[in-house]
Amino acid sequence: MTPQEGSQSNLKRETIQRFISAFIVAPFVVFCFVSYNSLVGLVAAIVMISAGELFFTTIKKYNTWLSFTYTAVVTTYPILYGIAFREHPLELLSIVYIVGIVIALSRVRNRDVITEIYFAYSTALIYIAFLLSFFIPLYDKFGPAVALLTLTIAWAYDSFAYAFGMVFGKHKFGSYYSPNKSWEGFFGGIFGTFMYIVLYQLIANAFFHSNMRLSFTLKVMIAILTGLLDTFGDIFESSIKRHYNVKHMGNLMPGHGGMLDRIDGLLFITPVVYIFLNMLYK
Repeated sequence: MTPQEGSQSNLKRETIQRFISAFIVAPFVVFCFVSYNSLVGLVAAIVMISAGELFFTTIKKYNTWLSFTYTAVVTTYPILYGIAFREHPLELLSIVYIVGIVIALSRVRNRDVITEIYFAYSTALIYIAFLLSFFIPLYDKFGPAVALLTLTIAWAYDSFAYAFGMVFGKHKFGSYYSPNKSWEGFFGGIFGTFMYIVLYQLIANAFFHSNMRLSFTLKVMIAILTGLLDTFGDIFESSIKRHYNVKHMGNLMPGHGGMLDRIDGLLFITPVVYIFLNMLYK
């Protein structure tokens, strides 16, 4: 087998693995949007897995106990937010952040690694727990159909960008942190996302009586935002992986890597879509 044939074989195997993983996981995730409580549970579970992957990549070599403890502390944010702090998310964020810093100061006696531990904890709390928890007010204010759309547009963009990039991807971004991304994948992903939003609204209104009223202009703007935010979210996580010299944050989902690898773009998309809809969607 030539190197080119081997590369094509690996690509085909990875594509099949991605499809199977998505086919297994997606129905369970979608089912969790049927009620507010199950959504909070889903967000907390994803935060726990993603934060654990980050901590075990970044600080496990220094302190395994701290990796487990920090995973638990970060996971409390979406749980407490969803149950008791829906009107005070910033106050809760402040408290949880201070608790994590106090734990580090009481357990770590190494000035050479303490700032790296601060970085890992701050990243997990803000980038993962805080940003993903925007699904809670998104569900509260706009309902399950819009919240589920926000989740699935990230899936749609990733899928279309991956497909267009594989077939037509000749002009690369030139990104140091994510060199395989192409302009063809980017614009193909935006186009596919727009078409997905159109189809989603038709199905949601016709069969689930969701009464979504996204205008043509709003659909286009959401598709463009999704492309930009998903791309930068992915590059941000790639920069962390390059620093720690790892290909994936985990191996939970064959073909996708870890949970954090799968939601990196979604973490940037969710809060901005929530803010955007608050301004323009009535």
